[in-house]
Amino acid sequence: MSKLPKVLHLVQEFEFDEPYLVALKDAGYQCYIGKDRKHLLKQLEAEEFDLLILDWRNDDTTEWLLEQIREFLQWRGPILFIADKGEEKQLHQVCTHHFDNFLTRPILPNTLLSYANRLVNDSRYTMHQDNFELGPYKIAMGLKQISFNDKPISLTSKEFDLGALFLRNPGRLYSRKFLLKKIWGIDCDISTRTVDAHVSSLRKKLNIKGDGMYRIKTVYQHGYRLELLEETEAVA
Repeated sequence: MSKLPKVLHLVQEFEFDEPYLVALKDAGYQCYIGKDRKHLLKQLEAEEFDLLILDWRNDDTTEWLLEQIREFLQWRGPILFIADKGEEKQLHQVCTHHFDNFLTRPILPNTLLSYANRLVNDSRYTMHQDNFELGPYKIAMGLKQISFNDKPISLTSKEFDLGALFLRNPGRLYSRKFLLKKIWGIDCDISTRTVDAHVSSLRKKLNIKGDGMYRIKTVYQHGYRLELLEETEAVA
């Protein structure tokens, strides 16, 4: 793998035995802990992770957590569920996301590592292809160029990085803290208008003003997300 993969798991849900932890760390994984569901969601909003490992519970708490991950945050990375035997039928129905999968206990450390490697590699291949398109936008990562209706847009390096991130992940909610770390390499809690200023500039340059097909929405107390507007919203 090109960079150290990061895995996030709920410590109260899936207690890593030492063999599992050693197997993942020896393979180069950085292991992070969500102390509870809300803490996990906060970390997922602020950091970039390659894999989530969740204990499967056939109840409303798991359904709520998945709704927050997939619908509110629009996180598209892989989830590996850990379940007891006999729960395979429910999990087959839940794992509709392309990269989701599950394992049933007991699990050998090398089996967990093998599944984790496959899910991370498959996800990275899809999410990091050099060129991609979204509606009228064409993004060439190697050239650091975004075009609108085949016309190149003049962007600064940071504007390109920010725009490519939004366009590659429509619907995904990004916190200001995440964007500062991802785009500017600033990993601390500081008060800055850097993100807001660049988002404002990006809206103008990419013609994402809320009166077309897309808008970059400000989500109160969270951050920003690129949204596809319904036809009635776009012409209102």
